[in-house]
Amino acid sequence: TVAAFAASEGHAHPRVIELPKTEEGLGFNVMGGKEQASPIYISRIIPGGAAHKDGNLRRGDQLLSVNGQSVEKASHETAVDLLKNAQGKVRLVVKYTPKVLEEMESRFERQKASRRGRAPQ
Repeated sequence: TVAAFAASEGHAHPRVIELPKTEEGLGFNVMGGKEQASPIYISRIIPGGAAHKDGNLRRGDQLLSVNGQSVEKASHETAVDLLKNAQGKVRLVVKYTPKVLEEMESRFERQKASRRGRAPQ
């Protein structure tokens, strides 16, 4: 379908996900931020964590807001602080854009390699 193709190309409608904040956190990691000229992305779902148990959040989701506060132009630190300081049920708005995440990870790896003085294999 057109929608499936659009989603595979990185275009998706925003989704609302509510996760319970536990002592272990929300069960995912993020990367990106305005200092990296990148949106905030879900980079890892932690096995057994709240996000994994819920099953609706995916690696490659772009984080748009946390409890109604936009993180679309936020720094990495701001987004992490919002997630860490959230309590109870945390409302996330995300959209699935895996191609953009792949590009960002590739750019990050190239930058890391150039700092070490060699190109990635």
